[in-house]
Order: sequence, then structure tokens, then C-alpha cells
Amino acid sequence: MQELRPIDDTLFRTMAKGNIILVEHIVRLSLNRDDIKILSVNTQDDIHLFKDSHSVILDCLAVDSEGNLYNIEVQATNTGNLRKRARYISSAIDVKYTLEAGEKDYNKIKDQIVIFLMEDDIFDKGKQLYEFKRYDDQSKLSLDDGSRIIYINAKNKGREELDNLMQSLISSDYKTMKDDVIRECAMYYKTSEIGEDEVCEAMREYVARNVEKSFKSGRAEALLDLVKKGTITLDCAIENSKLPKEEFLSIAETLGYKL
Repeated sequence: MQELRPIDDTLFRTMAKGNIILVEHIVRLSLNRDDIKILSVNTQDDIHLFKDSHSVILDCLAVDSEGNLYNIEVQATNTGNLRKRARYISSAIDVKYTLEAGEKDYNKIKDQIVIFLMEDDIFDKGKQLYEFKRYDDQSKLSLDDGSRIIYINAKNKGREELDNLMQSLISSDYKTMKDDVIRECAMYYKTSEIGEDEVCEAMREYVARNVEKSFKSGRAEALLDLVKKGTITLDCAIENSKLPKEEFLSIAETLGYKL
């Protein structure tokens, strides 16, 4: 428990759960603005829009007083294609949250910002913060569609307040944290009995979910190998997996099988 850092999934999601002050603090520092007012926070939102689509579990999704959406993702390790992952997450949020069924006025779509808080600089350009928007490649004309993706890393220095935030996120010792909001929150979950119990419960849920996921993945992989060898058909594999078709196909895609 003591070795967990705020940038680790389990501790961050526990800290952020219902914590408007913490999330508002992170969003304000990330955007270098002090006028953002967060109204609601949702952690571990599972977005599964279509039966044959890959689901997304968000670390933290917040809504401000203007209806704008902020998705905060913590990333302790550089795994997977984080650029395309950000694109997929952004698309899923847009489809689920920006327009209600039957609404045709696209002017009602609010801004949506995905913020990755990372230990490493995946771009290796020596910057602390990378912000991406859509624009015309030749004229540099901004599309101004209200969509942004921001990557902030702890490897490189930049704004002092953001430095303090990122260094606090990657520290396991709350006593060394320079960001007051992160330090106070981390101290609660590391020193109080109630806080420690909440983190332990989150860890148990995480382990149970991932053990089940690993079990399903292993069973699906064995059946997919038989399909690849031509021993059984895909339909037979799905039937014997005891999994919903969309979940089986999602696992197959994750494992890199071409079906």
C-alpha cells in the first residue's frame, strides 16, 4: 500500500472518486487556467457503445460548469499505442456524452479534452506538455472543433506548478510531495484507517476483475489457436468459450488475431 503512487491506477481512481477539489486542481494546472469550475466527477466509467466494439474504462471523467468534458488518464508505464488510444477514448466520449438521442444541433457539442498524465515523455522532444488540436497542414488553419488531446510528463521540466504536480504524482512518499492538494489527499489514503481500507478494497476489485479477465483471455487464446490451425471453426470456438460473441472477438483483437 505504501509503495503505491498517485499515478498508479488504483490509488489515482480512489483519490479522484467524487473528489471535485482534486480533479478541478489537476484540470486547472493542466490547462493553466484558474477559471474552470468542475461540477461532477466519475471514475471507472465503462463505455461499451456497440456489441462488437472494444470497451473503454476511463480513469476519471469530469464535467465543468459550461458542460465541457475532461478525461484524465494516468499512465505510469509507456505501454501500447497511447496516441491511438487517446483518439479512441476521445471518440467514445463524444459518442456517449456530447449529443442526446434525436438531437441534430451540432452546435450543442461542448469542448472535450483528454489529458494524459505520464511518467515518461513518449515523444522524446524534451517538452513537459504536448497539446494537439486539428488544423490544416498547409495553412495551419485551426479546425476549432473543441477537441484537444494533452500529454503531460514528469520527465521534463516546465511550469513550476505543473512540475510540482507531476513530481507528486510519481512519488510514493507523501512527505516529499510539493503539490499541496495531491499531498493532502495521498496522506489521507496512506495514513488513515478508512483511507487505507478504501484503497485495499479498490485493489481487491482490480485483482478480481483482472484475474477473471486473464482467465477468459487464456481460454479464448487456446480456442483461437485451434481456429488458426483449422481444427475448429470460429463459431465453434465462440460457442465453447462460454463468452458473449462481442467479448470473444474483442479478446481476439487484443491478442492480435486476424479473423
